[in-house]
Amino acid sequence: MKIKRLNLYTYILYIMLAAYMLGPALSFKVGVPRIDNPLTLIFVLLGFVVFFLESKHIPRKIFAMLCALTAMCIWPAIHMGITSLTPTQYMDILFFMAVPAFFYLFYQVLKRADDPLRTIQKFLVVFTLFIAVPPFAELATGIQFVSASDELAIDEGSLKGLFFNPNNLAATAVCLAPAILFFFQLQGRKHKEKLLGWGLFLLLGMAIFASVSRTAIGCYLLILLVYTAYRKNGFITVGVAGLLALVLSMIPSRAIAEFLLSLNGNQFLERFSSRVYLFLYDLGSDNSVSYRQEIYNYFWNNPPLLLTGYGPKNFREYFGGHLSDSLGFENPHSFIIELYLGFGMISLLGFIAFVACYFLYTASNRAVTGKSRVLAWVALGIFLLAGFIPSTILRMPFIWLPCLLIFIYSVFVAPKLKDMAAYAYNETLYDTKKPS
Repeated sequence: MKIKRLNLYTYILYIMLAAYMLGPALSFKVGVPRIDNPLTLIFVLLGFVVFFLESKHIPRKIFAMLCALTAMCIWPAIHMGITSLTPTQYMDILFFMAVPAFFYLFYQVLKRADDPLRTIQKFLVVFTLFIAVPPFAELATGIQFVSASDELAIDEGSLKGLFFNPNNLAATAVCLAPAILFFFQLQGRKHKEKLLGWGLFLLLGMAIFASVSRTAIGCYLLILLVYTAYRKNGFITVGVAGLLALVLSMIPSRAIAEFLLSLNGNQFLERFSSRVYLFLYDLGSDNSVSYRQEIYNYFWNNPPLLLTGYGPKNFREYFGGHLSDSLGFENPHSFIIELYLGFGMISLLGFIAFVACYFLYTASNRAVTGKSRVLAWVALGIFLLAGFIPSTILRMPFIWLPCLLIFIYSVFVAPKLKDMAAYAYNETLYDTKKPS
């Protein structure tokens, strides 16, 4: 039986998502080798094959985005020939190279799908469940799914699900949240779709709060506020938010501090309460904040001029002797800094082109509503902020999927559907006017 290309490409996308989500857990719990490593190599090679087989008549906007992603993600492969890489660094580059492969295969799938929106919604449901369910399965069973250092173990109240640390969980969940609103609330056609969308959005929010990432929690609340205010009842929403802020400001700070400190007896609430307490009352003692400031300040004051960069997670030559800890030699806690130091000017220009293509093409597109365009920009803004949450996103190619899906839908799928609807309307009008 002949397999349709649509089905083949769809299966490949789901297999890669499952490999990235389950690979570390299967390795830790079952002892099998990491399945995501060899599958990534095959996936990247397959991406090149599909491009050469399916490269005819690529829409200009899709091709422009593909070029930007290629410059950003494929240029780093130069280090496979000029830099002595460890196996981990080699895989860092390969995982990053999977981003344009994801983009192009999704374009091929949505180009062929009878119902592209339904196809995207199904994928996002599976993606959300992979992200949001495992942390609460950890909490319910006490079983840790992936390896972690002692301070990030389940016994210390750290919930991370299928991710290596809570920050990776938080970054992925908060990047997916605006895409859920975009595809279910704004593009959804049925009440059931919108209801499911709110359920998924709430589930992601629960995972974000469980991660205790202050940046991610703030971004999630901002998404909800912007969507609610811009969707309808904007004045009422802003007024209620302002009133709530006023009420909170009237609560004595000592009472809030004592309440947060009182939660320290619970292992799962202690991590949350301590991080909020440091943020509100003792930010100078928060090592995670002060160390990031060291990295950002040094980079801002001493920007290097790099063509190829130092290679992935190889920044000792640049940061050595200038930071209070060696963690930044591999993980600078900023995707833009990591991208430039690791792979140089070409990759950075590719990233700038990605942002420019995304913003300009969604802004000029009239096939989606103004509300959809605003939410698309919110998704991009949240993605840019999320780049500061995890230690690195090189190993998380799936974190790019929400923005890439919104882009493909906005600049390719929506105009196509609009043209088809206009054609069907004109045909109906012609048939009604045709003399019998």
